[in-house]
Amino acid sequence: MKSKCIPARKKKAPRKKRPTLLDIVNRLRHRLLRLFTSLSRRLHRISRDVSRLAGQVNAVSAQEKQLAVQLALTNQSLKGLSGKVAALAAQTEPFATQISSLQAEVASLTAPSRAVRTLLQERVGTTVSIDSNAGSISGTLTTVGDDFVQIKESTGDIVLIPLVNVNSVT
Repeated sequence: MKSKCIPARKKKAPRKKRPTLLDIVNRLRHRLLRLFTSLSRRLHRISRDVSRLAGQVNAVSAQEKQLAVQLALTNQSLKGLSGKVAALAAQTEPFATQISSLQAEVASLTAPSRAVRTLLQERVGTTVSIDSNAGSISGTLTTVGDDFVQIKESTGDIVLIPLVNVNSVT
């Protein structure tokens, strides 16, 4: 046989007492006081931040004025230097033609050496005989530099010959 459980009777919750008008006013006063305190703190923080920012703005303004003065001085110096550069350019202009003339002369003097160097570069590793101002030298051409040639003689001696001293190559 099944037993039936009879639910217990629920007790009714006691009814809350309705707040009096004085309680409501006190709560509102307490809330307003907390709100006022919070707003007061925020206003104090904002006021402090505004003061700090105002100080920073003043500092930046002072720096801006200093930079403006420095810029004006730099511009004056630049104008003076531009004039000096123009004067120096005028003074060096006559030398430009002399330099061009000297460069052409050097090129004409070094052209034969370049031709000899080109010829010798094709013969590296072969046996050559070079007639120079110091005499004739025979051996294996090992290296051709910018202004010299290196020959290894049959005796094992290494001889360096300046290209300007090369008279003929066979």
